[in-house]
Amino acid sequence: MSQIIMLVYAARSALADAAVRLLDLDYVKPKHTALIARAESGEVTIFDDDINPNEGAVAGGTLGTIMGAMGVAQLGALLLPGIGPIIALGAGALVGALVGGITGSAAAAAMDMGIHDHALKTLAGHLEQERVALVFETDSDGELIERLRADLQPLAIESIGVK
Repeated sequence: MSQIIMLVYAARSALADAAVRLLDLDYVKPKHTALIARAESGEVTIFDDDINPNEGAVAGGTLGTIMGAMGVAQLGALLLPGIGPIIALGAGALVGALVGGITGSAAAAAMDMGIHDHALKTLAGHLEQERVALVFETDSDGELIERLRADLQPLAIESIGVK
């Protein structure tokens, strides 16, 4: 059964030690991870291992631009007279960027890898100001929380939550 565990810390410095210690525990096998931080102003920042549609659009658009320009060049656009090659390469790059951006955005939206965004926002809503949390999804037994409390106790964890 999959569980989402949230480890809350008062200081960001303890987070690195806890992450290293967590990876050393043989009974914890995180599938997906995220970091949530709430500033004193209340602003929440979430870093996760998911690719959002905007990142997919940028990656797809960049690759599409290169592929479109190279494809037009291979069709002989460089043999056109005057400014023909510039116009042809520009048009090829533009079409490639549009198609690649749309494709990359759709692919990233379809492949929701990582912890669901709604779950992360819900957990972020419970986080107090000036706190940082390490969130991970894992398949493990019911005794995981007790073992984590014992093994991570020296690392100044404020709380451990399960969703």
